[in-house]
Amino acid sequence: MSALVFCAMIAYLAFYVVDRLVDPVQTALAVTASMTDSSAVSGLVVRDELVVSSDAEYINVTVSDGEKVSAGEAVAVVYDSAEALERASRMDSLSREIEDVQAALSSTGGLRPVGNRESSIYDAIRELSASIRSDGYAGVDTKNSALASLIFRGDTTDATEEYLSQLQTEYMELQVTAAGETEEITVGMSGTFSTVVDGYEGVDPEYAEGLAPSSLREIIAADRVVEPHALGKLITSYKWYYAAIVGREDASRLVAGMTVRMSFGRYYSEFLTARVVYVGQAEGDEQLVLFSMDRGFADMLAVRAVSAEIVYSEYTGLRVPLKGLYRYYAGYMSDEDGAKLTEGGTATLSLGGVEYAARVSEVGSAQRYGDLPEGIEPGSEADTRPTRRQVVFYWPWTDEPAPDFSSGGGAVTLPGSDEVMAVMNFYDYDQRVDRMCVFTMTGLQAERKKVELIFAGEEYALVSSAGDDALREGNEIIVQAANLHNGKVFR
Repeated sequence: MSALVFCAMIAYLAFYVVDRLVDPVQTALAVTASMTDSSAVSGLVVRDELVVSSDAEYINVTVSDGEKVSAGEAVAVVYDSAEALERASRMDSLSREIEDVQAALSSTGGLRPVGNRESSIYDAIRELSASIRSDGYAGVDTKNSALASLIFRGDTTDATEEYLSQLQTEYMELQVTAAGETEEITVGMSGTFSTVVDGYEGVDPEYAEGLAPSSLREIIAADRVVEPHALGKLITSYKWYYAAIVGREDASRLVAGMTVRMSFGRYYSEFLTARVVYVGQAEGDEQLVLFSMDRGFADMLAVRAVSAEIVYSEYTGLRVPLKGLYRYYAGYMSDEDGAKLTEGGTATLSLGGVEYAARVSEVGSAQRYGDLPEGIEPGSEADTRPTRRQVVFYWPWTDEPAPDFSSGGGAVTLPGSDEVMAVMNFYDYDQRVDRMCVFTMTGLQAERKKVELIFAGEEYALVSSAGDDALREGNEIIVQAANLHNGKVFR
């Protein structure tokens, strides 16, 4: 008996393996997903910029990158000699040290020197913690600065009132000596200062509008010439622009004044809202499009030639492999013609003059139709009404236009036959509606489920479905199976 059971198991497994080789089945789970309708572009970040320059030999830039300056404000200082520049550097160092010592004294009350650095750091941490607990963050900035000064200062200098006085005296003496040795470089308008001068400053938004895609590409690839005496540049507008080379088909979707979302990848972590300022004339298969943005100014300050992604729309639905998405057509055929069809078999379906290589999904049983004469029992020998069968055909979905399902019907031709059989629409095909479906593995049977297309990508589509037999998240979609049809049993 054991041997018999063992042989039966081996036979079943062998049959299962052979069946899978002959009729391979591939499935994928339906999951809720989001997809974007987007396109990748390349281009140049452009801004309203003025180069600040000076041919003086000894210059010290006094503002930092990204700092806002007002009209008439100094951005750099010119010195008469190297000694004057050295004195200015010493004064700057003294100024920072005076601030550190003052902060350290404020944390100790000026009562003792900070000779034991480790102990002083511990005391400063304890005072900062106590301030947070008791004062509701009052005085935290001062105590935090004091702690920072103790951490970053060396061990050799004692923070005492006497030492502070020495620093202040030296600073004032240098200040007197330096009087008359400097001249300020100011800016004529307000803006944001940057020390990064890259040679693209002449490409402003107005200039970019007149460029063709090839011209912009040449500007990006060309060797840039930076003004030799440039100290930095002043960006006079908080709004910045992106001149992009966009494919002609994608550019046709853009109109001046509309907004889209843009992603600049690692340069800015979030999507930016971009307004279309200008759409240029086509040059071959490309067009120049100018976008403007109000956010991300500081993060994109040093960015120039960069790729981006334009996101036109975002969709959410059930994700379906395109290989498992089909169009279907349901109609009526005469009993005689319908009986010639085999579920899972192939047929050529002609709708509106267009032929489709289809398969048969369902063939219903013969049913009589038409008005029944009075006094005649349905199905009796006296019931001579004509009979017909409900049939459903399906074929792979493509992005080509949907058939005109409202044309009233079509024709069916079986392989190896010249006979043309008529098929008539179901009553609900009164409008041009794209009919789509998928097949799912329900138990061990294939089940056809109607879906509506939301968005189609390169390999997947997003669909929606409704009704009692709707496609639901977690359903197993059949992507590949031989002779697939509704109700097919899989062993």
